[in-house]
Amino acid sequence: MNVIDLLKREQEKQEVPILRSGDTVRVHVKVVEGTRERIQVFEGVVIAVKGKVGLSTSFTVRRLAHGVGVERTFLVHAPRIDKIEVLRHGQVRRAKLFYLRDKVGKHARIRERRQPVGGPEMTLQRAEPDAVAPDEIEPVEDDAVAAEEPEVTAEADDTEVATADEPATTAESDGGA
Repeated sequence: MNVIDLLKREQEKQEVPILRSGDTVRVHVKVVEGTRERIQVFEGVVIAVKGKVGLSTSFTVRRLAHGVGVERTFLVHAPRIDKIEVLRHGQVRRAKLFYLRDKVGKHARIRERRQPVGGPEMTLQRAEPDAVAPDEIEPVEDDAVAAEEPEVTAEADDTEVATADEPATTAESDGGA
């Protein structure tokens, strides 16, 4: 990996929910007001997702506030985003839902998906890099391995092995109980 990829990977979040168009989400955003910092919640429908993986992945959320449509675009891996909650999964047939801008009331409803795509776990987790590369592993000497493992000899055992056709027999009988 080069330096740029390492820096990008360092800034990515460990767990990111899978977002699709039509999902209803609740985004917790850190807002700085003077010296204080608080969390503001923005809840709405995802109308567009740009990019699949990487730092530049963004999504646009639309909601109605006092009868006025408000859209806000967020970067998925932004440090200002505290967390993203997916409340509902919508069933839509388009990637971009810009037609919702013209719809009002019941016409702007989106049908809910019964089975979420990807199963119950809808969170992408970033894989941890391998701690040790295969080239860095030192070979183990044969003497050390021989001392740790007991030697197996081919001696006859008194135990019987059951096959698929007949059950195993034992010397003791359980008396038919």
